[in-house]
Amino acid sequence: MAFARLSIDRLLALRKLPDFDVILLYREIFPIGPAVVERLLARRGHPPIVFDFDDAIFLPAVSHANRFISALKYPGKVKTIIRSADHVIAGNDYLASYAERYNRSVTTIPTCVDTDRFVPRADGARTATPPVVGWIGSPTTAIYIADLAPVLRRVAETDAFVARISGAGAAIEMPGVRMENARWSLDDEVRLFNTCDIGVYPLTDDEWSRGKCGFKAIQFMACGVPVVASAVGVNREIIQDGVNGFLASSEAEWVDKIRRLLNDATLRRRMAEAGRRTVERSYSLHVHAPALASTLRNVVDVRRGGRTAAARVS
Repeated sequence: MAFARLSIDRLLALRKLPDFDVILLYREIFPIGPAVVERLLARRGHPPIVFDFDDAIFLPAVSHANRFISALKYPGKVKTIIRSADHVIAGNDYLASYAERYNRSVTTIPTCVDTDRFVPRADGARTATPPVVGWIGSPTTAIYIADLAPVLRRVAETDAFVARISGAGAAIEMPGVRMENARWSLDDEVRLFNTCDIGVYPLTDDEWSRGKCGFKAIQFMACGVPVVASAVGVNREIIQDGVNGFLASSEAEWVDKIRRLLNDATLRRRMAEAGRRTVERSYSLHVHAPALASTLRNVVDVRRGGRTAAARVS
């Protein structure tokens, strides 16, 4: 019922499109069904469309949490939307390479955060014991932290810590690990990141993960929390192993690097500071908002005959 109500609201909102200069379309208009509405929007007389996507939504992958709509998913519609768009914004080079198969006007703008909102805790590093190893995600990504259970159990055999999980949609339990399932809310999100001493960002090494844009790792780093992340996809670009965080490719590496951070407060502080600098330099809203604004203006100018469409820009 909620989905039907929201769908009607979105369709009614389309009536206002002639009042605008450009349409910024984030992912699909509807998560199910073919690209019928998007094709209608691309017809002559409507404002130009900028299509923005930050996941490999062109793949047939469906999370366990969304399995009930798997038969209604049309991943092939993504290329239809890309073809119909006047311009495409991709969250990383892997996604941009896919978009370039169907549209020559592609801009890469990485996922970024508001570094005025996502900030380290005011009182500096935590001193509470035991340290907190945190994961913050969603029901669709909970499988990744569940798969990290063998790592956390091995670490718990020698080192005291609390595993704080938030956003999984249901309580996660790992025998042998001291667990805390915290309620997630948007208003409380920054505080949740700041309650952690170490952040973990596990992924599987597959095509879907290569399309991810490292958002949770970036949020942890913006909040001054050192991260251990899977050495997959864009994580390799965001994190310099041993400098502003750790990358892990095997269970042994995960165990070793979490243990190193648990046992070295100086290392945690150094990586936290380096991670914050990385986000301020390369993944901040202040850095990339002008690029987004420029892209939208350029698309409007092209439609009005002012300039030639830009090729791929990073």
